[in-house]
Amino acid sequence: MTKTRVGERTLRLRLKPKAPKTGYVDGAWWPHSDELAAELPALLAAVAGRIGPIHHVAYPLGEWARTSGELVIAGQTVRVEGIRQGTVHTVELLGVKNRRVVLLVVPPATVEGDAAATMTSASAVDDESAVDELLTIGTRQRGDRADGVTAVQRWVSEGGADRR
Repeated sequence: MTKTRVGERTLRLRLKPKAPKTGYVDGAWWPHSDELAAELPALLAAVAGRIGPIHHVAYPLGEWARTSGELVIAGQTVRVEGIRQGTVHTVELLGVKNRRVVLLVVPPATVEGDAAATMTSASAVDDESAVDELLTIGTRQRGDRADGVTAVQRWVSEGGADRR
């Protein structure tokens, strides 16, 4: 695990070794909070060694606190884009020549032992597990998550977000 200290925090990141790509994710990241703008500087600095300066970050909407469309990190403008469709619990980082790193995001509230096991699996050179498998989300939980997303979308479409 990368042990870069940022302020009082340690960056919790594990990347697969540089080798031919296997599986969907290139490693795992366990942020300390859902504040993407606060979490990104250390992550981008660590991953830049692999793919060069990062100019674009894509993340699933609803998993992070609201974030500006552009952030200036270490003097460089980075486009930060929330996407409605895509793989949950991941972030995609784009660097030079469109080099890409996709990271499994271990939820911040995860118990340390579970997070460490998940990160170890996700960063294994031969691991080809799907994101749900890595997070040990079973069929019922996937269905519950889908039902929850549908309910929120219906609530918003019916004006629920505008009611106060």
